[in-house]
Amino acid sequence: MKKSNHFANPFAAWTNHRLFHVVAGTLVGVMAVLPASAMLPTPEPALDNGALTQTANTPRPAEQAISSRITAQLVKTDATGQEMLEPVTAATRLQSGDVLEYQGFFTNNNPDRVRQMTVTISIPEQVELMGDVAPAMPYGSVDGNRFSRMPLRGKVDGQTQEIPLKFYRGVRWDLENVGINETVMVKYRAQVK
Repeated sequence: MKKSNHFANPFAAWTNHRLFHVVAGTLVGVMAVLPASAMLPTPEPALDNGALTQTANTPRPAEQAISSRITAQLVKTDATGQEMLEPVTAATRLQSGDVLEYQGFFTNNNPDRVRQMTVTISIPEQVELMGDVAPAMPYGSVDGNRFSRMPLRGKVDGQTQEIPLKFYRGVRWDLENVGINETVMVKYRAQVK
């Protein structure tokens, strides 16, 4: 009979247990994603349904019927001067001054058209909004809670003026008539501080 060395693999008794694989996979996933996720904006909590589950017998609430995905891409230029986007990964080393394009993809998984959908994406602390916000006519916020049509204006030294983009903490869009299984994209560019 072969003896097992429990000191060589302290998890040997657990390796065939389903919960062990879920926990171990989650820990490995968190370790791999943590550095990159610090630079990713977050979608509005009601639309971020990555942790939600549904059984075949339960109807889907509206907030579960919209799936979201956020990407970050480094804006570079090639030898001919053409702009190109390079996906940001955990291995990407960003420097102050680098320009990132954040893209949010929102898919309507409802059995019906969504007449109006409000999408809000935060701006990470490590970057400053530069512009190139699409679609046009977004709302902006300097505190992440109160939104007004961009460009934001405020009083500085008694004079009303535009608030610099570097003070923005979130962008919001009202998207209309999103068809069944249709995906809409929103985006903005920001510079690493």
